[in-house]
Amino acid sequence: MASSSAKSWIKIDPNNDFSLENFPFGICSFPPTNLPRCCSRIGDYAIDLSILAKYKNGALFADVGFETIHEPEKSLHMVPPTSVFQCETLNAFMQQPKITRVKVRSILQKLFRIIEDNDDGGKEEEESLFACLRYDEALRSAALIPMTQVTMHLPAHIGDYTDFYSSKDHATNVGIMFRGKEHALNPNWLHLPVGYHGRASSVFVSGTDVIRPYGQLQKDVADPKSGSVYGPSRMLDFELEVAFFVGGRPREHGEVISMEEADDHIFGFCLMNDWSARDIQKWEYVPLGPFGSKNFATSISPWVVTLEALEPFRCASSSGVTQNPTPLEYLYDPSYDRSMFDIHLMIQIEGEGMLIPETVSISNFNHLYWSARQQLVHHSITGCNMRPGDLLGSGTISGPTPDSLGSMLELSWKGTRKVKLGAGASPSLAGHTRTFLRDGDAVIMKGFAGGGSGQCRVGFGECIGTVLPAKTNPKVLQYWHPAHKTDTGRYSNFKLYNYWRSTSSWRVRIALAAKNIKYEYIAIPLLEGKQKDAIHKQRNSMAQIPVLEFEDNEESGKLIRLTQSVAIIEFIDEIFSGDEYGNIFPADKLSRAFARELVEIVNSGIQPLQNLSLLDKVAADSNSTISKVKFAHYVIENGLEALESLIEKVHRSKTSLGPFACGGFDPTIADFFIVPQLYNARKYGVDFTKKFPCLINVEKACSRHPWFTESHPDAQPDSPTFATTTGPDDDDSRILATNNGINGKRKQYV
Repeated sequence: MASSSAKSWIKIDPNNDFSLENFPFGICSFPPTNLPRCCSRIGDYAIDLSILAKYKNGALFADVGFETIHEPEKSLHMVPPTSVFQCETLNAFMQQPKITRVKVRSILQKLFRIIEDNDDGGKEEEESLFACLRYDEALRSAALIPMTQVTMHLPAHIGDYTDFYSSKDHATNVGIMFRGKEHALNPNWLHLPVGYHGRASSVFVSGTDVIRPYGQLQKDVADPKSGSVYGPSRMLDFELEVAFFVGGRPREHGEVISMEEADDHIFGFCLMNDWSARDIQKWEYVPLGPFGSKNFATSISPWVVTLEALEPFRCASSSGVTQNPTPLEYLYDPSYDRSMFDIHLMIQIEGEGMLIPETVSISNFNHLYWSARQQLVHHSITGCNMRPGDLLGSGTISGPTPDSLGSMLELSWKGTRKVKLGAGASPSLAGHTRTFLRDGDAVIMKGFAGGGSGQCRVGFGECIGTVLPAKTNPKVLQYWHPAHKTDTGRYSNFKLYNYWRSTSSWRVRIALAAKNIKYEYIAIPLLEGKQKDAIHKQRNSMAQIPVLEFEDNEESGKLIRLTQSVAIIEFIDEIFSGDEYGNIFPADKLSRAFARELVEIVNSGIQPLQNLSLLDKVAADSNSTISKVKFAHYVIENGLEALESLIEKVHRSKTSLGPFACGGFDPTIADFFIVPQLYNARKYGVDFTKKFPCLINVEKACSRHPWFTESHPDAQPDSPTFATTTGPDDDDSRILATNNGINGKRKQYV
């Protein structure tokens, strides 16, 4: 193991990933130019290599032996030796011979190590070339930049990206899920590193948000012959991986890399999250493997940790010191018992409203079966021309224990187990769970080697990505909702007595859409006074809608009726809870209280006072001296002003990034009440498009969400027309009215 006895004149916390034994490489930008340039890192500082390369006309790197090479993204552009670190990617440096790369790292170590043995051959420390950074204040100020001022970029121009499938525990787990224990590993798996070609253009640096993908989804999970539907993935997942960048001379077509040469062509490693849409993957992967389910995003950590920095942490695979069966000769590694690295890996999820991230998995790089060497050699054996900057991912790294699994697919065992979040974070999140990722979830991956007693720590930093809601073109969206649930447990045979234009009814329809519950739509024509019929008064003594009717299967099919939209929605949310259902309330208690506050402004402060029966009563008792329309305008605008003020404060806060009313990435009960109220305001001719910008933005966010499009008044079977001009004259505000049908046909319910 690498000793931590060497000391630096830079103060470095023992738990810092970037010790004197690390010196990773990356691409940074910072003021005043903000131009990307090659850097390294020590402690909490980035090291501008372009500045060091110019010092005293290149004296620091004079004996390194840089070679003139081609810059890959500009094939005709030659990079002279003096300009290797002036490039905006690491490709030119990656292409240098291994001995050159090793010398650069050694020089960096000398620059930051306290010189106690006169490394320069007898000069005083102050006069040594390698003491320049410590004693030259101007150089130090230019070359050392606090990480708080630094923006990280992709470390290389990635020409090609390949992802492997090299963890035996992960492959076994997935095989058991989909093929059974007897056929968990395919016959070829123990004979070669299985891999597939990924999408290089969607490899993103850590910190880049990840947009939930749309794709084709199997219509009926139990019957693939039922075909597919189009919609956002509901089974978004992460994959814990460690990737490496290819280095060294570009290989010619037909030129292979042998096992003996492999280490010379491994530049360094980074953490990787290969985001996956499991439901899209399930439908598409036969027979050629994943495609759209994997091509939308791959996140990598920005610092590339060199092979040399990890050498002291070599170890055997947790699968054993040998491979059985023995690989073919070209793939056989005589040093297999030291072909892995003891890199501690961690996955955390920080959901919306959480105070601190929750650790959901602790794993290790040594849980791989096929090594990086073997992956590279096998990749090249066909004569594939490997190039510097190519990225090769390990595949999901899972260990043998339940707390060492590298994906939500395994942690939740294909959605059948709950992964707990919130322990130790906020009491309001106790019992919060996941089966797959929700909008607003930040996935944080960490990794380091060493750090124990007497050991230096060599780490990668973090690989972070936050899930944002799916985007789509509303003009072409054939909106998607998974097959309605017919087996709903204790309660069944739902019927909703409602009216297409009733805002109270719309609220309940949104909740039923959120929970994906099948129900029978029964129209009660309000303009015909059918709500006052004796039969309906038996359902609701106030002669109102909505009424939700259903049977209690534990009480011999006893008929249950609920009235009042708030009561109905809260019942639905309590009965149908869990990740397989949408969430109607925010996660934490304070946000739930805020959602109820917004609900009550609509439910108690606006809706009852603009009710048609009340307006008729006001007009009658005042002998029509009070205008019904003016009274309704006053009530509605007064309430909308209150809503706008509260939502504006939330949306201004740094902790609320989402577009919906409570500041989250998913709609809540507050949106269920606000959007129908805005619809009703337009019905009364209230123009709020300029006065209430926050409410307009909330409505736009909801307008793209399938819960709202499915439940919209114009999509209901008793709607007299298919509206196309609801709201102001812009595309976004028309969405709710226009994206519920194809070719002018309304969606029909039961």
